[in-house]
Amino acid sequence: MTPDLLSVKVYQDFSSMPFKEITSLVDNPLIVDSLPLGHRYKFEVYMNSLYGDVAFVDLQKSQDKVEIVIKNPGGIRLSVFYSDGETPLTNADVWIKSFDGKSWGYSGTDENGQTLRMWLYPTMKDTDYYYAEIALGPDLKYVQTPVKLLPNVAQELKVVTKWPTVVDKLITVEVYNTTNTKVAKSDGEFIAQLYDGKKNKLADSLVSDKGLAGFAKLKVGTYAIHIKSKSSDGQLTTLASKKITISGPESVFKIYLHNPELNSEYLNCNCVAFRLDDIQDYFLNGAQIGIINMFAQKQSSLTVGVIANVFGDDPNLVPLVKNMLADKSFDLEIANHSWTHRIMTGLTKDQQADDFAKSNKKIHAVLGVTPTTFIPPENLYNDDTIAILKQNNFTQISSHTSTSKSPPFQKSSLYYFPASTQTSILDRQEANWKVQSIDKVLDGINESLFNYGYAVVMMHPHEFSTYSDGVYQNKVNQTQMQQLGLLIDKVKSQGLKIVTIDKISSFDKPMPQKQPIANTPKEPLTCNCVAFRMDNIQDFYLNDVQNAAIGRFSEKNAPLIISVIGQFFGNDPKAVDLIKEKIQSKTTLRIANRGWEYVDHTAYDKEKQAASIKKTNDKIFQILQVKSVIFAPPLDLFNKETVEAANQNNMRYFSASIVRDPPPYTDSLKHVPSTALFASLIDDDPFYTGTIPEKALTKIKSNISQNGYAVISLQSQDFAAKDGKLFKNEVDSSKLQLLDAILDDLKSSGLSIVALDEIPSILENKSLVIPDTAKDNAGSWSKGQMSDSDFMKELKYLVEQKILQIPNSQISGEQKIPPWVKNTAGWWAEGKIGNADFVKGIQYLMEYGIIRI
Repeated sequence: MTPDLLSVKVYQDFSSMPFKEITSLVDNPLIVDSLPLGHRYKFEVYMNSLYGDVAFVDLQKSQDKVEIVIKNPGGIRLSVFYSDGETPLTNADVWIKSFDGKSWGYSGTDENGQTLRMWLYPTMKDTDYYYAEIALGPDLKYVQTPVKLLPNVAQELKVVTKWPTVVDKLITVEVYNTTNTKVAKSDGEFIAQLYDGKKNKLADSLVSDKGLAGFAKLKVGTYAIHIKSKSSDGQLTTLASKKITISGPESVFKIYLHNPELNSEYLNCNCVAFRLDDIQDYFLNGAQIGIINMFAQKQSSLTVGVIANVFGDDPNLVPLVKNMLADKSFDLEIANHSWTHRIMTGLTKDQQADDFAKSNKKIHAVLGVTPTTFIPPENLYNDDTIAILKQNNFTQISSHTSTSKSPPFQKSSLYYFPASTQTSILDRQEANWKVQSIDKVLDGINESLFNYGYAVVMMHPHEFSTYSDGVYQNKVNQTQMQQLGLLIDKVKSQGLKIVTIDKISSFDKPMPQKQPIANTPKEPLTCNCVAFRMDNIQDFYLNDVQNAAIGRFSEKNAPLIISVIGQFFGNDPKAVDLIKEKIQSKTTLRIANRGWEYVDHTAYDKEKQAASIKKTNDKIFQILQVKSVIFAPPLDLFNKETVEAANQNNMRYFSASIVRDPPPYTDSLKHVPSTALFASLIDDDPFYTGTIPEKALTKIKSNISQNGYAVISLQSQDFAAKDGKLFKNEVDSSKLQLLDAILDDLKSSGLSIVALDEIPSILENKSLVIPDTAKDNAGSWSKGQMSDSDFMKELKYLVEQKILQIPNSQISGEQKIPPWVKNTAGWWAEGKIGNADFVKGIQYLMEYGIIRI
């Protein structure tokens, strides 16, 4: 058994806590030392995070021996279908992950919707399981769970996704000439063209005089829309492009002709990097040399990953690499591919640090360069790897999308540029490399460019060497070498740049052409949370229904924001007393300001809008003894003066609707618009499957995927019975039961129900990434287990990463850190405050000279 995949927990006597944990087996058999005599020990072995077996030893002498036999792997092949259960889902990515989120198997689906058979360790405990994550691009995912695996059995698993074969909705494209004005007839003639990820044009649609185009009968997937102007002689010119994801819920997409920063959410370098792994002395060096020479002849850049411990003595390979580095006409990047090709996830943090230090030192000694790109063996790494890479000034890591997904591109000290396609695929059953055709590789390149804005192609010497008698021979496969030359030519013929991995990050997003909005939208962070905002709270009208809905949130211990109409609130004992009771009983009920009158406030000037907000806030305080800091404009309508009026009244949060208040935001208020109506949530939409609560949960998750969060707007009318077309002050119990089911499903699905004004803080804390080691060290320091000088080093690291900034007043002076700051560090380590809160607190103390670094 490969030691890297095994871990051991040692328990002493009857303790439920491990006496010792070995997270990485350096050798098999394993020697476990430092165990006190006279105790009974239990050894639990884990494989792929899953329980393997157990053995017991009564240790009465200085040495003893135990043998643990683990089960053989089980095989699993998935057959994936659309929601009809009959139509195969082709060209999907499938990951098999253990319950803790670690990826252990990957395969694409073929024309029959089938994956390759993956052999994984079996699930021996009831609590252990795998799950299958199926993706049609970065924004379309489906999870099948649990997946159980038996030893020695080749299993088949049919997966029916929730995606329809065809989205039976008209997809509407709104074309904007400015950020808020659609194109008109006077602006010229425009055509919308729809393409798939492989650059195949699927359809054309004329843009109407009202700035609208439409497409119908589309499959679930990710597409590109190109808006082109049409000249009098019929010539088409591309003006704007946007990637869209169609899965059923969203059917309207906006595209801006003159604000490309609002259309593009990802890096677009239009470039391809080729990555040759496993560079080492002698082993298949004919293929290694041939590949490097091929790229040099084609004057195309190349990144090579060096295994340092076995590199430096080859009299044919090493001089060639040195000469290529000295050749100014050829861009060759040397990447670190580890010391001995051991899997990083099987090493401790100290072992990984030692690996990086030795390999970079050796590479520099041989070639005179220090790598800044790391290619992890088997494309596997963990948080320790990332922390050490940052500490050692690496600026890129390149794994593979089969083991780690490509995150949204943003300026950083460490970039993630995984390969998403390859010239061959390792068949682990037959232990050889299956060569991919040029067209297959090009499809992968185009899909990666479409999804991520760049492509990295993974190569190995094996597929360019001859294979006979079950082994690879050190003889170049000339056919495959010629195919590589053709592949390079085809990439160039598409107008794509071939670059090294370390050059990808130098290409940034397209810049706005006119009047840019200050904050370019980014791939949304996600808080995995949902908030509820109950609007138009007032006296007497449907007050029994209103109270029932508010009470239901209280019973479920679910936060709720209620927006009060000032003029019509305060005289109804039934409504007011319930709200007072909930506030006094410390439930998570918070009050928002809905304005004095329920009218469009954009009809007012700034002074009248400010007066409306102030008058309502005064009334809320008079009646409820609370100050509201949330403004939800009536009818969700507002203008620039509304925002200024809210600011003038010290409101901190602004909540209209996402349709009328989409990002980006340039003012100082924290905008948390509603993303869906409760009435739409409980609509029995035929384009979704399942019960109404299940459909509602899907819609909420779609909201979170698009915006990073969901805010549901509801009203008393949503829960009121009707007499014809009129609402009665009587609860419709079926609607209230749907609310119960939705709240329960949200909690059981792992989504958090939070107050609307908590969302910005949650997202802010998530946006600030600090290595876990810094938090662990803060905890140690707070407990007196680390010296002040060592903790000061952690703060200096945050300064170096530009997370903290040293004020000008601290350019010189004595270092100091008050002992009571340990409380703050302890709270941070325990998760009582987030990253952003900790950094803000420390920054504040630095600004006032309380902490000096």
